[in-house]
Amino acid sequence: MAKQSFKIARFKNPSGQFVHRLSGTLNGERIRKNFDTRKEAVAFRQKLDIIRLNEPSSGQTIWTTLSLEDNREAIAANNILKAAESKRTLTFAVKYFLEHYKEVAEQMSLPEAVKEYLLEKQIEMEREIITSRQLRAIKFELLKLCDYFPARIVGEIGPEEIKEYLNAPPRYQNKNRKPSSAPSLKTWNNRRGYLSTFFKYSLSKKFVAENPILEVPQYKIKKARGTAATLSATEAREFMAFLENYRGKQNKDGSWWGEKGCMIPYFALALFAGVRPDYKDGEITKLRANSIQLDTNVIHIEPEVSKVNEKRTIKIQPNLRLWFGKYPLAKFPIIPERRFRDMWVDVRKNFTLPHDGLRHTFISMTVGSFRSVGDASLQAGNSELVIRKHYLDSKSVEEADEFWKIHPKGTKLPSNLIKHEGRFQKSDLKVV
Repeated sequence: MAKQSFKIARFKNPSGQFVHRLSGTLNGERIRKNFDTRKEAVAFRQKLDIIRLNEPSSGQTIWTTLSLEDNREAIAANNILKAAESKRTLTFAVKYFLEHYKEVAEQMSLPEAVKEYLLEKQIEMEREIITSRQLRAIKFELLKLCDYFPARIVGEIGPEEIKEYLNAPPRYQNKNRKPSSAPSLKTWNNRRGYLSTFFKYSLSKKFVAENPILEVPQYKIKKARGTAATLSATEAREFMAFLENYRGKQNKDGSWWGEKGCMIPYFALALFAGVRPDYKDGEITKLRANSIQLDTNVIHIEPEVSKVNEKRTIKIQPNLRLWFGKYPLAKFPIIPERRFRDMWVDVRKNFTLPHDGLRHTFISMTVGSFRSVGDASLQAGNSELVIRKHYLDSKSVEEADEFWKIHPKGTKLPSNLIKHEGRFQKSDLKVV
């Protein structure tokens, strides 16, 4: 620690009041001053230290090529090293500075830097390095950053300001608005990640001298997820019965948005096959009809369709086969061409479905019926650890078996079904 020329001590006045006394010598003159708080005393000591460091040195007269101003700067720099009790020379300090300090190459405004960065990310999305969903999330975060720091140079934004930005309410992120609550640690980490990649890019382009995110903390989160939210067998039966009669709302001309059963392929694939149902970027939007092979009773999820870029195979159970039989994909596409989003929203108004609840139901019922964590893992595309943690024993065998008997009105399941290796089969068929 640097040696202090001025000392601060707690002192009791004759009146009995305690104060903080600063004492020392400057230019041969003794200084002694009392302050009510230590903070005030420290602030005054810093001012005196600056005056002392800038004192002219008595030194000796020498010939130098330095200008008067440069000579004063050299003396002040040397005094700073001495005050810090550093054994390093001024030459070493200058060399170290030149090796480690990076000058900003360009005074780039934040909106301009963000625009360049998003163009790079657009190319990455087109090359399938990132998904369109990731690009939307990145764009959303960085546009909010621009709103929060309007007309700022990107290299002037410091760590403390970024912390303030991340602590702002997620919906508003307005620094003039008093925060109502702190964001969750997961939200903080996610948004910090988007900013980190942006500032790394800015550093590579020399828009910033250093990455301010390095001084923004990333929190460790204890994962304590419980049982996944699912539908019961009874709720699933009621839901599918509703869909059989659902055709959307009526237009002004008396026509309907769709025809009865038009939403069944989409929801049946999510509920009875566990296909990830995000209609914007999920697996179900990329799944093609020829991947659903009724002759071999399997659905092929190719790597370009899979969320985790891995191929997997889903077994088509007899009840799902009946749904495809009554509502063939040739007539009822997975994603209806007209008014799909309107009908998707309308269906969810009539049935409160948990987030990813249909997929969670498929996994829970698969484990419940066939008692195989490994098989459920392969079909769902989740790890066995996740299956055990969130889905094992969440459904009884009896309820799960009832779930796999849900079939369309007017159809009938074979009465002699048996369970074998993760699939219902007819008992009179030879097992292969």
